[in-house]
Amino acid sequence: MSGESVSIKGTKNGLVIIFNPDMDIDEIKNDLKLKMETSQGFFKGARFSVFNSRSDADNSFIDELERICLQYGLIPSGEVSWPPAPGKNEPAPARRKPTPVIPIRQQPQSNGEVTLLLKRTIRSGQIISSRHNVMVMGDVNPGAEVISGGSIYVMGACKGIVHAGINGNIMSEVFALRLMPIILRIGSIAADGIPSDLAGPGMARVHRGSIVVSEFINNMQ
Repeated sequence: MSGESVSIKGTKNGLVIIFNPDMDIDEIKNDLKLKMETSQGFFKGARFSVFNSRSDADNSFIDELERICLQYGLIPSGEVSWPPAPGKNEPAPARRKPTPVIPIRQQPQSNGEVTLLLKRTIRSGQIISSRHNVMVMGDVNPGAEVISGGSIYVMGACKGIVHAGINGNIMSEVFALRLMPIILRIGSIAADGIPSDLAGPGMARVHRGSIVVSEFINNMQ
């Protein structure tokens, strides 16, 4: 855990709270509270579990960590496990160095916005962060995160964590050919849930203080 007392990992089923049993209990609790507070509600509504790496760990302490998560809107779930098991046709993720990315200025845009273009799939454990728009020409896998100061466009399946308008820009939007993220946020607003009946590409926007997710309709046709 690289010296951390507690870390938060994303999986396809939700979030896992992993604590270092060799560190002070109060330090672990304080660090978990700090992570929750600095996330500004980013994890609200996410399913979670607390991973116990030692059988002799105090169950009452684990209950305390769960209560902290509950205070910040997380939802306990027995389906969230660690380490995550790969799917039937999905090999276990290998450790790899992040692929370099290059920001591309989109010349046709009249507003002069800059878009970070990634011609690859974002894999579990990888975090993409940009103050500009982000376009992914691939999938965002479970356990991956995309954080953008503008909008996020995924030309594939979005199954990870996405946060558009990180600096409070609620005019940002999130688009994906298959929109099914673990967590979706725009500005400081979290989506209550993603409709499971989307027949095609999905678009998420803020409307009257809430995130509205709907099927994308291409009016250019």
